[in-house]
Amino acid sequence: MTRATTGAKPPLTGLDAVFRARSIALVGLSADMRKMTGAPLSILKQVGFTGEIHVVNPKYPEIGGLKCWPDIESLPGAPDVALIMLGAASVPEAVRACGRKGIRAAVVLSSGFEESDDGKQLAAELRSAAAESGVLVIGPNCEGVWSVRDRVFLTFGSAAKRSTLTHAPIAILSQSGAMAGGVGRHLQDNRIGCSYIVSVGNETVLTIADYLAWLLEQDDVRVLALFIEGVRDGERLLPLLERARRKGIRMVALKAGNSAAGQLAAASHTGKIASPHAIYRDLLEAAGVIQVESLTELIEAAEILNTLPLPPARGGASGHGGVAVFSVPGGTRALTADLFERHGVPLATFDPATVKALAAALPNFGCTENPTDLTGQVLSHPGLFDQCLRIIASDPNTEAIVIQVANRGPLDVRERIAVLGEIALAVERPIVVSFLGDAFPAEDREQLRRAGIVCARDPAEASRYLGWIYASRRILQREALAPAPAASATATPARWSEAAAFLAKCGVSLPASHLLQANEDPAKACEGLAYPVAIKALPEDADHKTEAGLVILNVPAPEALTAHAATLRARLGRADAPLLVQHMVADGIEVILSAIRNPDFGPVLAIGSGGIAVELYKDMAYLPLPADRGQILRALQRLKLWTLLQGFRGRPKADIDALIEAAMQFGSAFVSAQPAASEIELNPVFVRPRGSKGGSVVAVDVLVKPACNFRHSLHHDQEKAFWHPVG
Repeated sequence: MTRATTGAKPPLTGLDAVFRARSIALVGLSADMRKMTGAPLSILKQVGFTGEIHVVNPKYPEIGGLKCWPDIESLPGAPDVALIMLGAASVPEAVRACGRKGIRAAVVLSSGFEESDDGKQLAAELRSAAAESGVLVIGPNCEGVWSVRDRVFLTFGSAAKRSTLTHAPIAILSQSGAMAGGVGRHLQDNRIGCSYIVSVGNETVLTIADYLAWLLEQDDVRVLALFIEGVRDGERLLPLLERARRKGIRMVALKAGNSAAGQLAAASHTGKIASPHAIYRDLLEAAGVIQVESLTELIEAAEILNTLPLPPARGGASGHGGVAVFSVPGGTRALTADLFERHGVPLATFDPATVKALAAALPNFGCTENPTDLTGQVLSHPGLFDQCLRIIASDPNTEAIVIQVANRGPLDVRERIAVLGEIALAVERPIVVSFLGDAFPAEDREQLRRAGIVCARDPAEASRYLGWIYASRRILQREALAPAPAASATATPARWSEAAAFLAKCGVSLPASHLLQANEDPAKACEGLAYPVAIKALPEDADHKTEAGLVILNVPAPEALTAHAATLRARLGRADAPLLVQHMVADGIEVILSAIRNPDFGPVLAIGSGGIAVELYKDMAYLPLPADRGQILRALQRLKLWTLLQGFRGRPKADIDALIEAAMQFGSAFVSAQPAASEIELNPVFVRPRGSKGGSVVAVDVLVKPACNFRHSLHHDQEKAFWHPVG
């Protein structure tokens, strides 16, 4: 294992030097294998690494039968990768030494960097050392990496201590070492397997995006499982996730740090501060990532997405395609139907020929419609179980099958493993065997898994599993994002007077208005406006005008304007303050359009129910910018707002096409706006029926927040000092 280094093979480059490593330097290895810093050598031996291992530790002549070298410079050659287990203060210089030696990559297990107040300067030094030396640095404060096919395990984690490994096309990227090890441990213990695990640690140098870019080029990655607390370069990550989707890779994520307490825990753990949960939820969904709520679900989803084929689209335009439920007990019928609806799983409508064939085979007290009640008779008569299952499997509307067994289910399934496998291979559809709370033994599950069948303990699990598969089908069927049109530089409006040009470029109209100066007679100056009108302070003078009493609505006639103008100027404390008088928009659905520069993901579009409903209902969707029409349409369809836009209780349908176009152009204008703004908000925007006089999409307020060096919060009341509203 300590063969002399030869120059016969070309050096590995990039992350190949880590995951395909042929030689490894263990820097700071302890002689005590019970310590975390002693475990990596025993793990490499246990998993069967066949390359060269070099130990760097000046305290000992040898460890574990391997010669110890006093320092990195003394090594006889340049290993592909160094595993660094030194105190934090020594790590930057160790990375520089790797560079001088020609070692191109280092995995840093050491903690004491961004996750602690005292370590931030060390983190900066580590970044500088990596940049100066050209060494790729994984970590620090991580649990390392697994590369199963090449038996490269650079970690101290107990989950890696195994001599039997199963290789499967599942890659795991995690911002928690323990969570990464937990997923890998369960996948290996249950003989499901995995291909790569990366505990990314603090991402001081390399980030999740770097590892994902490498994984997308590998032939043994079909499923990607993510554990995320907060990302540093989401603007780069999102296109990579979209690329993974186009390649057919199925993706699932567990996002932590969603509550206020959770965000503080994530920050103390990895040095990250997470953005609001809703932004992560929606942007990951837009990128094609299925999201789960627990570690157990993350492990299960990795298995399901790797094992089950996608359901073929059956039933044509009739919408009759879906899941066929082969059920022995009748008591689960209603429960299964309810659960399917909750998880977005369609039920198949059986072809009349299928119903007729089942009726001919079964007693008349069964139910041959889907979900079925095939009764215990299918177990009492030899061959009837298999006959009915083949009838259901061959139905032209069957896209997937749930085999719901009863209380002797484990025995019945075990007796039919060969038949179930034969049917699964023949029909090439997802098949889930559902029990009544039973856990099928691992060796039996493995036999079924090899045939593309998974086991669920009850109908709830079966429904959840199929929900992931149908979500994956919908995600992979999405069209590729339409290329964003080249946007010309747009001037960011600094005052209300500049807002009209900005909004016109976005296809958004403004109500007829007049900027009322202090020396003007209100009634005479506004005689061209149709009443009723609204009179309010200019947003450059005050934000949150409603709460401050600085907007008066439904002014019915010119003679009331003089008194209202005096009231508003008194509340502002400025007798010379100009005021905005606007025609009241009386119809339309109130929508909010807001473009924000998110610290994790870059430019983001927020769209949802506007007016006071923003804070009341929080009916909002988020999209990465630039966004195309398809993305905006899907986002709207997820909202309660969609029902109103369609025309609710006899109201006319709003011009949805105009809203989508305006949202797309508004987002594009925000991205190209100069000087850059942190946020531009239109609330409310009135979306009216097509052909409405004055425009289908009309904004009555514009708020602009200039770019500044702080992290975004949606709680505007906490940031009033930063707002520079313009309308």
